Amino acid sequence: LDQDLGIDLLARRAAMSRRSFTRHFQLATGLSVVQWLTAQRLALAQRLLETTDAPVEKVAQKAGFGSPLSLRLSFTKALNTTPSRYRREFGRARRHA
Repeated sequence: LDQDLGIDLLARRAAMSRRSFTRHFQLATGLSVVQWLTAQRLALAQRLLETTDAPVEKVAQKAGFGSPLSLRLSFTKALNTTPSRYRREFGRARRHA
């Protein structure tokens, strides 16, 4: 998830045209490729925030967001909170308190 996974690259890996790949992907998942990738990256970021002490910058990089700002914007849009607030609420230290 931390790599550039553009639609053209994924379609080539699936040995399909871009159009066929996006159509089949949508039918199989109910989501666009971008929506699915964002959801997977958010789920990874959530796990990293919950289970590690890695800085938000490192979490953004490992989850494929490219920058902390991109992670923060996606997090806020999808979860209505920031990565830092999420970690305070659900991170390891919270469970041990």
